[in-house]
Amino acid sequence: MVIDFPKYPLKQKNKKKSQFKITNKYNLPQVIVNAVVNDPYDSSGSDISTTQLIKPPRIRILQEKNADLIEEDVSDRIFSLVGQNAHHIIERACTKNDISEKRLFYKINDWILSGQLDLLTSNSELIDFKVTSVWTAMDALKSEKSEWEQQLNILDYLCYKNPDELVVNNQQLMPKTLNILAILRDWSKLKSYQSQDYPKHQVVMIPIRKWSKKEQQEFIESRIKLHQSAEHMDITPVCTPKERWQKKDTYRVLKDGRKTALRVLENEEQVKQYLKEKDLVDKKGIQVVLAKGEETRCMHYCNVNQFCNYYLSMEGK
Repeated sequence: MVIDFPKYPLKQKNKKKSQFKITNKYNLPQVIVNAVVNDPYDSSGSDISTTQLIKPPRIRILQEKNADLIEEDVSDRIFSLVGQNAHHIIERACTKNDISEKRLFYKINDWILSGQLDLLTSNSELIDFKVTSVWTAMDALKSEKSEWEQQLNILDYLCYKNPDELVVNNQQLMPKTLNILAILRDWSKLKSYQSQDYPKHQVVMIPIRKWSKKEQQEFIESRIKLHQSAEHMDITPVCTPKERWQKKDTYRVLKDGRKTALRVLENEEQVKQYLKEKDLVDKKGIQVVLAKGEETRCMHYCNVNQFCNYYLSMEGK
């Protein structure tokens, strides 16, 4: 089953509606199909949105060029669908003195950038709602999640450039703090009792570092120039290892007759040290196998990998 799904145009200035196809390979209920197809997202009026700006140029351009050929299955859009429920949470959370779900625009380097605020409170808190995994939230709390930091700072910059749009009841609102409100879709009460590091509640507020206006502007300008220059190249730049979610190579120390590894180590020096400490010798009942780190985004989360020469060459290895 294939459904034509009108997606927002990736290049708004051309006013051309791009299409991609939604499939239903696993015969999920029609109500779920309808919910996925009726995605309300709309960034009309801009050349690039905040989410597109922080996306690798190669992915954005391949999506634009191959929009009519891209297929995504309904089953792969469930988490996104659940995440859209945050819209209803925001509606119920917003007071008459707050600003919610407002799209802002600003022209920079001949492109119009847009971004939508989830919630700007009367206390000057800019809050973006995410329905995400426990692991992602815990990782963001320990080490800053760059995509979230970039997104919130772009939105903060758009607020700074649109003060007239942020007046409520004669009060000028402007973000003082940036936060992600993470709703943990896979949270377990039992695990919260078993580990000190595990979140104690299903909702976590994650503070995001606020850049200086100079940092914000330089980042936005550099990203727009990167996307603009990529459009004029015959072959767009390959996504960086970080953008490909490249995992590190590892060395698995295996023992004959045992299914699981004795140890998984990061480099050859660690392997040598481990073998020495345990009085083990490679090739004598022991094997050391190099496990190449997977490029997770390319392999599992990129909907244009079938059009990407880097991915196709990687698959051919």
